[in-house]
Amino acid sequence: MAIRIITDSSADFEPTVARRRQIDIVPMTIQFGSVSFIAGKTISNEVFYQLLQEGKENPSTSQPTPAAFLQLFEEARDAGDQVVVVLLSGSLSGTLQSAVIAKGMCDYEPIYIVDSRSATAGIQLLVNYACKLRDSGLPAAGIAQELERLKERVRIFAVIDTLEYLRRGGRLTGFQAGLGAVTKLKPAITVRDGEVSIVGKAFGTAAAVKQLLKLLEEHPIDDSFPSYFLYSDDKGREELLLPKLRERGTLPKRLHYCCVGPTIGTHIGPGALGMAYIGQDI
Repeated sequence: MAIRIITDSSADFEPTVARRRQIDIVPMTIQFGSVSFIAGKTISNEVFYQLLQEGKENPSTSQPTPAAFLQLFEEARDAGDQVVVVLLSGSLSGTLQSAVIAKGMCDYEPIYIVDSRSATAGIQLLVNYACKLRDSGLPAAGIAQELERLKERVRIFAVIDTLEYLRRGGRLTGFQAGLGAVTKLKPAITVRDGEVSIVGKAFGTAAAVKQLLKLLEEHPIDDSFPSYFLYSDDKGREELLLPKLRERGTLPKRLHYCCVGPTIGTHIGPGALGMAYIGQDI
């Protein structure tokens, strides 16, 4: 009996990494006007951000259907395998509900669905830990239990370069976004308790990065877990943050990179940077 680990494309896994770790990815759909793309399959992050900046309106994203999960659940049932499913925050998408419906349709008990209460690399942190526990021999029920505990310590802090995409998504008025552009307002955001929220505002990139450093200092990183530098379209923005962490002696020892994909990138736009990590248990 094997343990299958499933997540959705909002986790922003590199396909080669997912294959190597034997993780099944259920994709979301991105719609630009009349054209649909399958996240991670028929559109790259590079093309996504190019299309995002060329358009005047935000694309829409569609959650996976119950049928997409049901197929994987039935395959596991027929093989007698256990399943651990770690998904995008239920407060941000109906993806979790699709998986719950599929489990009911499958009528197979050893399927454990975990609401990550997070997004992008925050999900990766939990899925990677699930893989580690699977490989250590822990059964699916125990893995799900450990993930429920760990998810309370997942931290994501990031700086958005522009308010335009929040405006397009209806989270800001045109006046607010225009005022932000004139004043070079750079909000700091977090994903906490399953929701994306603004935790600070600064004028200019330098001040925004300083605020990000303060947030990381207030919520220290647990280096026994990997950490991720998050960026939307430009990996080079690491130069704004990582040297400063190195100077302070707080650069994570197990640092990886994650390009924020379409699900969250639709709302934050290009030029974002931040960190996703497990916070110290204090």
